[in-house]
Amino acid sequence: MKIQINQFGGVAPKIPARYLQDNQAQVAINCPTWLGSLQPVQGTSLLQGFDKSGTISSIYRFGQNLNSDTQYWFHWTGDVDVVRGFINGDTSERTYFTGDGVPKVTDNSLALSGGGAAYPINAYQLGVPKPTISPICVVGGTPQSGAVTETRTYTYTFVNSWDEESAPFAEDPMPAVATVDVKFGETVTITMPTGLTGAYDVDRKRIYRATNGVYLFVAEVPLAQATFVDTIPADELAEELPSLTWEQPPADLAGLTAMQGGFLAGFSGIDVYFSEPYRPFAWPIQYQQSVGYPVVGLAAIDTTLAVLTKGKPSFIQGASPDGMVVVEADISQACVSKDSIVSMNGMVYYASPDGLVALAPGGSAIVTEQLFLKPQWQSLKPESIKGFAYEDRYIGFYDTGSQQGGFIYDTRSKTFTFHDMYATGGYSDLRNDTLYLVVGNKLHKWESGSALTYTWKSKKFTLPDVVSFTCFRVNAEAYPVNVKVYRDGALHHEEDVSSREIKRLPVGYGHDWEIELSGSVEVFNVEIGQSPRELSGG
Repeated sequence: MKIQINQFGGVAPKIPARYLQDNQAQVAINCPTWLGSLQPVQGTSLLQGFDKSGTISSIYRFGQNLNSDTQYWFHWTGDVDVVRGFINGDTSERTYFTGDGVPKVTDNSLALSGGGAAYPINAYQLGVPKPTISPICVVGGTPQSGAVTETRTYTYTFVNSWDEESAPFAEDPMPAVATVDVKFGETVTITMPTGLTGAYDVDRKRIYRATNGVYLFVAEVPLAQATFVDTIPADELAEELPSLTWEQPPADLAGLTAMQGGFLAGFSGIDVYFSEPYRPFAWPIQYQQSVGYPVVGLAAIDTTLAVLTKGKPSFIQGASPDGMVVVEADISQACVSKDSIVSMNGMVYYASPDGLVALAPGGSAIVTEQLFLKPQWQSLKPESIKGFAYEDRYIGFYDTGSQQGGFIYDTRSKTFTFHDMYATGGYSDLRNDTLYLVVGNKLHKWESGSALTYTWKSKKFTLPDVVSFTCFRVNAEAYPVNVKVYRDGALHHEEDVSSREIKRLPVGYGHDWEIELSGSVEVFNVEIGQSPRELSGG
């Protein structure tokens, strides 16, 4: 009789050690068991430090057109979500983010200028505020004899240097002071404010007028210009006012997420907001949707927005913001950590009180349900979990208060292993196909350092009768490999193995046998037998 292990699997703490499958483990640390053989996880490599003080928890690699590990790292001590804008012909990499005060926008001239590398160095507040002061309209000139009176309503908007336009001063009803009766031959002098407060880069105003409820473009003037004299006939007016409903996003908008169709999503409280397609500065209130619980975070799956909440999650589905529909998800699992939310392979993964959830419109599940009991999962402090996607794997980190570590859930093999690294932040870079992490408050690169030391402990092989195993063998790509053999729960033998040769075990009988391997080299199989002849195939 012999015990042979040819494949090395992950852990399943929920299952008693004696009932594990033959390739499952009681302990699997720093070993990517989805490969079949036993191999070490590669550690991280140090790239650079950060310029900001405090614990860095959010990073983003600006300079998406560059193949670079070091240029240019936005970093914050808070929870910040970053999205590159959908801007036609954009050459300045306009980038939007929430979580650092009010929603903001930056580009390469703002983010990288000003000295130092505490990126982003500068940014504007997202959106263009609508005017709060009514235009003053005064009729002048001499009307033609017998001219018909025309009632006009005037409004104006602010425009910034990126040609982004605000909502008008007022839509309906227009204040009486901005409504005038005009006869042909008369002029109207419109007086407007010449400045506004805030970091918006507004440099122009656009004037519109309406006679039948439709506002048409009259003129564009510099922000510093106080007045404009309207002498334009009705048949020479230009295009219709486009920004009637283009509001700024809420000041506390969070969870900025890019959607297919060129628009952005974010949330505040129980409300989810959407921007105009390809106009990330404009957030019409009529696009707002509400869900039944306070929102924790968002993630996109194709044209579906997954809304993770403190209660039941929801999906908001649609190809454009004016046609979104809210649908409750098929699982009742709250999200306990915004940082745990990861979108990967048509699923959204997140930490719930009961386990790691995979959420999708076609069907959701707690993927760790067969691996962890709720108390075992809770011992990892799921509210502390930070998750990142890398090569179809969920790379997680946790902080229990007394221990910091991490885990890997492989979405293909459905295996779960632990690792002994910890990061406070990270960024999955698709351009470089790399996971970047904040380790020890410095920028590190995942799986690019030296091999870590793994520990893998087998199931408890329980035999019907007491058996004395007399020898063992480890087949590995290289050596040494540390081997521990346990008999009836106690350490029976430990040895640093340096070759494929059969090794002797001390005499001893037992019902329960376990094998533990430690090292940093690849192991193909391990076996223990009652005689060397058994291990030799005789």
